[in-house]
Amino acid sequence: MTIHSTPTVSLSASIRQSLEALALTDQNTGIKEKFRLDDQRVTRFSMNFDQFHIDVSKTHISDELVSIYTAFSAEIDFSDKRALFLGGAKINNSEDRAVLHTLLRDPLNQGIDLIDQRALKQAAQSKAEFISQYHQIKGKLDQRETPIKDIIHVGIGGSSLGTQLVFEALKGFDYSINIHFIGNIDAHQLVDILSQCSGASTLVIGVSKTFTTSETLKNLTSIARWFESQGVAKPLEYFYAVTATPAQAQAYGISPSNIVSFPTWVGGRYSVWSSVSLSAALVIGLEKFEEFLLGAADMDKHFNTAPLGSNICFLSAMLDHYYTNFFEVKSRAIFAYDYRLRSLVDYLQQLETESNGKDRQRDGSPVDQQTSPVVWGGVGTDVQHSVFQMLHQGTSLIPSEFIMTRTPDHDLTDHHQELLANGLAQTAALLAGQDLETINRVHADDGLSEAAKKAKIFSGDRPSTTILLERLTPNALGALLSFYEHRTFCFGVFANINSYDQMGVELGKRLATQVKPMLSGEPIQKSAEGFDPSTLNLLTKVLKA
Repeated sequence: MTIHSTPTVSLSASIRQSLEALALTDQNTGIKEKFRLDDQRVTRFSMNFDQFHIDVSKTHISDELVSIYTAFSAEIDFSDKRALFLGGAKINNSEDRAVLHTLLRDPLNQGIDLIDQRALKQAAQSKAEFISQYHQIKGKLDQRETPIKDIIHVGIGGSSLGTQLVFEALKGFDYSINIHFIGNIDAHQLVDILSQCSGASTLVIGVSKTFTTSETLKNLTSIARWFESQGVAKPLEYFYAVTATPAQAQAYGISPSNIVSFPTWVGGRYSVWSSVSLSAALVIGLEKFEEFLLGAADMDKHFNTAPLGSNICFLSAMLDHYYTNFFEVKSRAIFAYDYRLRSLVDYLQQLETESNGKDRQRDGSPVDQQTSPVVWGGVGTDVQHSVFQMLHQGTSLIPSEFIMTRTPDHDLTDHHQELLANGLAQTAALLAGQDLETINRVHADDGLSEAAKKAKIFSGDRPSTTILLERLTPNALGALLSFYEHRTFCFGVFANINSYDQMGVELGKRLATQVKPMLSGEPIQKSAEGFDPSTLNLLTKVLKA
């Protein structure tokens, strides 16, 4: 991409030169050599947090790297920017907003003074309302003649992804209500979910900050029609709304007693801590949801108080930034060796790439460095039989993260031992690689051809981080998600970008409103201004069909 204007320099020449020189050394030395030279490496680059253990020793981390980024953090006033964030300054400068989601898990803000004290009151009121509404809804559910068996959670992006992750991770195996998540306007998903439900035993929770999101409202309207087809005379009595604009939900037809609000300063991809997660809380219980919030608050405290050299959020973001900018890394892979975390990668894709996938600095000038890598991944051991070939022998360097749970919540310990064996072995293999001498020794009696032997060679020295949870408790999940949030903040500070707007999604939304009338029969020429020939040709093809 060619950017013609002159960028503001956020990465000083001295820091850039130091990191370029270190990266050259690291690429020539490799991680295996770092282990050979330092028998204390694992101890020095593994850290225990209350809810999990994190090992970054299989990356290119070093004392020198930490020292350079500590100096960099002083240059860019990192500690001051962290204080502004936690103090409620309007760090989302393009939209003139504070970023206050940490208040949702700790309304006292760890005693940190807020620039606008009203936010503390709003957070406390929001939590009190959420708890009150939770108990009211639970009471109504308990009194129903026909028990609720299904909840349809209708939202999109941040209004759905976090709640789905919490539900899947914490619901356990014995639950009486299932939640179906609809975030897509594609009616194939809607029809599939409705075919599994019955109108008399289904509750609908529509989640939208503005309650004007077109996909969400379209899905709610179609679900209301389905209720009518099921013989339900007043379908909206089965509907609840979670929104920052209750008047809009009421205008849609939702009863005021069925509306749960949250503060307008709650950002979509940071809203899992709010009443947006009402549906999950109804299933897992309020006590577990409170533990989830407390785990996140514990990580907030660590991020705010731990020295940078032992701050797991800072160090992880440091590695992300180092690899992206000085190893020309384009992506980062995350693998959850716990089926309950199957939605984690989708959640983190939005959190990190929507936050830091920017080419503008905070003052609007072009960036002078690389920003967010592509975040992708999957669930082990499924992905071992697909993408791991590329991780081990592919031509792209892809730092990987492995998230494992030491103790499962089932009795099939032989399954879990095999799961952990695979996860741990993959991190070892990424580091070790395999040379021809090893292949000759291991396969001495296998009669392999020289071509087959050479095909088995791979270099190793592929970086990986391992996060080991003791158990997947609500507390641990809260801490884990908060860790990724603060890691995202740190990267944004390093790159001098605003991590809290999402201007890149607006143009597509606006153009969709222009395309829709054309698909409904309006002449293409009337709305075609601004569209390229390819898009116009595709429109013609669609209309012919």
